[in-house]
Amino acid sequence: MLLDTGADATLLPRAAVERLGLSPLAGQRYELLAFDGSKSFALVVALDLVFLNRVFRGRYLLIEQEHGILGRDVLNHATLLLDGPKQLWAERSSP
Repeated sequence: MLLDTGADATLLPRAAVERLGLSPLAGQRYELLAFDGSKSFALVVALDLVFLNRVFRGRYLLIEQEHGILGRDVLNHATLLLDGPKQLWAERSSP
């Protein structure tokens, strides 16, 4: 998964979700608007996503890419330190 602080939603690779034996929700899809203005549609899956030992239960969008995108719907619940020069990231306790 790529961390994308500019993405509104978390996007999961469809192939990875299918390997877990999960199927998209019937009749549900969302329109996506990319940064370049292009539009596409994504299927939806309901699942529990674990990040930093926390469970995020919800509906997530599926994409046809190898890597998923962890968006602000999940990242807004964590305090992270991103150290670009050292290419490291770590969770920080909230004050």
